[in-house]
Amino acid sequence: MLENRLVGAAAAAIALASAACGSSDPAGSGGDGTLAFTTWGEEFIEVEIPPDPGDGSGFVDGWSVSYDKFLVNFRNIVVASSRGETAQSMTGSMLFDNKLAGVKSIVQWTLPAQAWDRVSYEIAPVDEATTLAGGATDEDKALMLAGGYSLYASGTATKDQEQKTFAWGFAIGTRYNECQSEQGGTEQSGVVVTNNTSLDVELTTHGDHLFYDRLQASPDPAIATSLRFDALAAADADADGEVTLAELEATLLDVRSYDPSGLGAVNYGQFVTSLARTVGHFRGEGECTVSGL
Repeated sequence: MLENRLVGAAAAAIALASAACGSSDPAGSGGDGTLAFTTWGEEFIEVEIPPDPGDGSGFVDGWSVSYDKFLVNFRNIVVASSRGETAQSMTGSMLFDNKLAGVKSIVQWTLPAQAWDRVSYEIAPVDEATTLAGGATDEDKALMLAGGYSLYASGTATKDQEQKTFAWGFAIGTRYNECQSEQGGTEQSGVVVTNNTSLDVELTTHGDHLFYDRLQASPDPAIATSLRFDALAAADADADGEVTLAELEATLLDVRSYDPSGLGAVNYGQFVTSLARTVGHFRGEGECTVSGL
């Protein structure tokens, strides 16, 4: 179900409420536990984003999108606390292709068993030292290096007999700070590590976000955030069947269908680039405070 989620813009930090943990050791356990970070692209990236079946989860204008690649470069995962302690931080960066099916391992640590309520990570441009992982190839790394990209998405959009391809590389860096998620019906900041147990924390990427029609959720719950592709398809000015970022940047945003939410996007290229900052999530649907690097 497509939720009416808050999404960010290129220069905007999106403040999210941080739910405080009850104590530094809520399990009262002491000792150590294992914390493993993974990534996954969900079915929208692995399979397709369908036309809307009537519940708001697909394209409301009848398109579907299948990805060929969804390259994402993770860097600087940090596990810390609001008390000023840092348990671990990731060195270097790792490039994944989340089109590859399944959950993929990023890093694993043994940490003191307690609440670590300040978890953050970055999706940042690839560098020469970036490690390949989870389906990414040498050719993918060369592509990302050449463009200065942190995120690259390519695929095909289809509606009836019409098809449009796209290959969008985003030369931006984004920090996801103070991550939180719902656990057991309660909003939890960061993670809770307990003694002699293993906890998997997924840095989920949401491929549907690139096609939202709003940069910020409406305060009116009756106004949904929807997936659309008609206007992007129409931006194919040379009618060669490929929608490029340059063509999107040359097309003024139609504010009758797209809401820039006062965040400065005046063309579709700026709009989609702003949406690209929102693909990173925490433990599925969990959110973080988003800012540019």
